[in-house]
Amino acid sequence: MTNTLSAEKKSSIVKILSFLCPLIYFASYMTRKNYSIVMADIIISEGISNADASLAATLSLISYGVGQIISGILGDKFKPQNIILCGLTLTTAMNLAMPLTDDFTLRSIIWFINGFAQSMLWPPLVRIMAETMDSATYNKVCTNVNVAGISGTVLLYITASAIWIKYYNWKYVFFSSALVSGVIAIIWVIGFSKATKGTGLFTSVKGNKKDASEKSTLSLKALLMSGFILIAVAIICQGALRDGITDWVPTFIINTFSLESGSAILKSVIIPVFSVISVKLVGIINGKFVKDEVKAGTITFFAGALGCLLLLFIYRENQYVTLFLAAVITCFMHGVNYFLICIVPARFEKYNAVSTMSGIINSLTYVGSAAATYGFGAISDSFGWNTVLVSWVIVAVTGTLTGLLAIKPWKKFVTE
Repeated sequence: MTNTLSAEKKSSIVKILSFLCPLIYFASYMTRKNYSIVMADIIISEGISNADASLAATLSLISYGVGQIISGILGDKFKPQNIILCGLTLTTAMNLAMPLTDDFTLRSIIWFINGFAQSMLWPPLVRIMAETMDSATYNKVCTNVNVAGISGTVLLYITASAIWIKYYNWKYVFFSSALVSGVIAIIWVIGFSKATKGTGLFTSVKGNKKDASEKSTLSLKALLMSGFILIAVAIICQGALRDGITDWVPTFIINTFSLESGSAILKSVIIPVFSVISVKLVGIINGKFVKDEVKAGTITFFAGALGCLLLLFIYRENQYVTLFLAAVITCFMHGVNYFLICIVPARFEKYNAVSTMSGIINSLTYVGSAAATYGFGAISDSFGWNTVLVSWVIVAVTGTLTGLLAIKPWKKFVTE
């Protein structure tokens, strides 16, 4: 943050941004997770297969992942607040358009565009936080950002369930999500302008005018020696489990226990509710005890692997036990997400590459998410849910092992 600013002004800026940044992620989840939550309703109302229904979600995740890299680079070169506003505006438009068509192909294209719109939010947001907040505040706000996103998911589950029970029409969910993101876009413009007015923060375009001190100094050799490739594999595995379980649990318990859609969606709200609690706990633990985020992420992944193994053997016994274990596993994956996606990118501030690396790292999450969203649906159609649960175990073990191998090189990279 600009050194000429008074302590009072700096405090005011941080206070406003600490409110605005979580609000952005709340809007992001409201306009991104809604399709997956109503996917079971779409399958029932339109009579399509699990794999077919997941196509739009998979395309969205692909564009989201690729867009993360593009937005990450742009976020280090241009005004991050403008990139965020563009993303919010575009996702609002796509959520309004989604329920207005019954054409399956057009619907998939709309959601593909929505994925790219969503990718314009996280990387510039990380840059804004990293450049205006000290380490302790950054970690705290990161926790709140994650909690806000998951809280948006909780609201979606409740909204989708209520709408389905009352109207049997999933389309209203998209209209309500668009309304939320549109209002938050207005709040963002007003709030950010008020926070940074007269400060010189994020008012100039970097582009080709970056001076030597602002150019990225991160070399490919340093990145490879850091163990980043291993961390990348762990991140992909985390994304596959976190979003794969969250997206498919409503359909999973409908198929396994013959539940009504509205009831299954409402019961599945336990997953994001537990996730909110877990992210808050992880944030507290990180602030007080964690010195090595990769080691912490690996331990958390191992706990998730044990949960996947237990679920495989007992999932047929009771729907509530199944939901509880799915929620616990997802909690652990949100913990891994916090350590590897929120904390790791901030380590690249000394290389002037926070937004770029944030975009790359977050894109890896959605490589896993895209593979899981389509892959788990296809596996369930062809081989049944037992095979899906076996694949969850394999993914969790892979993430644990790669995280374990990355601990030593990452520690060396951070302390150099």
